[in-house]
Amino acid sequence: MLDFVYGSRVLVLPASAVAAGANATAADWRVLCAFAANPALCQDAVNGVSSVAQALSLPESAVEASLSFWRGAGVLASGVAKDAPSVRVSVKAAKPLPDKGLPTYTTEELAEIAGGSKDFAALIGACQQTFGKIFNTAEVNIIAGLIDYLGLEGDYILLLLSHCVRMEKKSLRYAEKTALSLYDDGVTDAAALEERLQRIETMASVTGKIRAMFGMSSRAFTTKEKAMIERWVCVMKYDIEVLRLAYEATVNAIDKPSISYANTILERWFAEGYKTAEDVMRAMEEYKKAKLGGSSFDADEVLNAMLKKTYGEL
Repeated sequence: MLDFVYGSRVLVLPASAVAAGANATAADWRVLCAFAANPALCQDAVNGVSSVAQALSLPESAVEASLSFWRGAGVLASGVAKDAPSVRVSVKAAKPLPDKGLPTYTTEELAEIAGGSKDFAALIGACQQTFGKIFNTAEVNIIAGLIDYLGLEGDYILLLLSHCVRMEKKSLRYAEKTALSLYDDGVTDAAALEERLQRIETMASVTGKIRAMFGMSSRAFTTKEKAMIERWVCVMKYDIEVLRLAYEATVNAIDKPSISYANTILERWFAEGYKTAEDVMRAMEEYKKAKLGGSSFDADEVLNAMLKKTYGEL
């Protein structure tokens, strides 16, 4: 049996740190624990980094790299204190997008970029930790291009690489392509990136199930269908069970799958305040009691009755 000895102070960490910590170094864990043990340090990033670096006998760049790693892993979130200077990789002004990817730098140009930012080496180290590998020159070139050419911050790059790992696409070329696309869409800061990546990953987790449900083996979703599905899962936040009920209601009503018709049903349910499959089933039960008056419960019959009430005879 184990029992924690708290004494007069308690250190609290998010549970997500356990999974993310698989790629963390001992220094990363020490830094995270140091900030967690003294939350006041988080309110002033500059002095906090300095204090922790001194207490742990680490370079400030190493502490900043560890914080970037934990932010990229989703354990820490960036915040901006009023009138406080931001801690970021020093970058040049962003340039127009190139026609064919990021530029290729010579050894001398890479050295110049590294020399222009005291945090460049630490960022490369954090990126390598995130991917679990040592980068070759071409891969370092891509990180340099994201910083020098697109003007992206270290936090942004680490969030992007963490996304690549979660999508099982541990390729710097994939990260480059994704970064260029996001930049072209105006997603250029870490907060906007985090929101966009959450949508991308949520969509990726359900589109295959929706495709199978609606019997779409080969045809790609249209732009309109993609927009509908994204609204279902990212705005309405419906899970697959609610979507399945909408699919069944659609087939019951028109004898064939239809994303457009299912969208009409889901929009109605959303407007009525139904959030879960239980909410929908409860509404069907209440409708049955109020309108059908029977002692037996036929979900198909109730769904059809609800649809006729809402949309009229088909």
